[in-house]
Amino acid sequence: MSKKRILTEEEKQKIQEAKKELNEYRENIKYVEDKLEDTEEIKAKVEKITTTYSETKTNSSSESNDKFADAISQLEELKIDLTDKMKKVLFDKFRIDDKIEQVEQPYKNVLFYRYTKGLSWSKVAEKIGYTMEYVCFLHGEALYFYSKL
Repeated sequence: MSKKRILTEEEKQKIQEAKKELNEYRENIKYVEDKLEDTEEIKAKVEKITTTYSETKTNSSSESNDKFADAISQLEELKIDLTDKMKKVLFDKFRIDDKIEQVEQPYKNVLFYRYTKGLSWSKVAEKIGYTMEYVCFLHGEALYFYSKL
């Protein structure tokens, strides 16, 4: 391993900001994926209700119509919310991926697999063929280079 880099306070601050940006990006991707999954679950329930509603339409009341309309409305709200979040995450993805592209290898791979793909440290090490200890060292260097952009 290389000699440990001595950082100024300003460099330390920029590295912390870079790490925060990358972690928020990774968490936002997970959040949007979870919201998408949630929307799909609700959609499946609404479709099931629709099927049941169609079969028992002759026995329906205005109260069941209201519940059905509420379910449809909630689904639409989730879709709008998800669309807005997806726009933000996509904007962040393009901006962050552009910065990651400017980092040299193997640092680029560490950042890409950890933050864009969301892999664990052990999976990152396995993917790029280094020990986890060395990947942690590379990550520190990668954050340094990323923070300079």
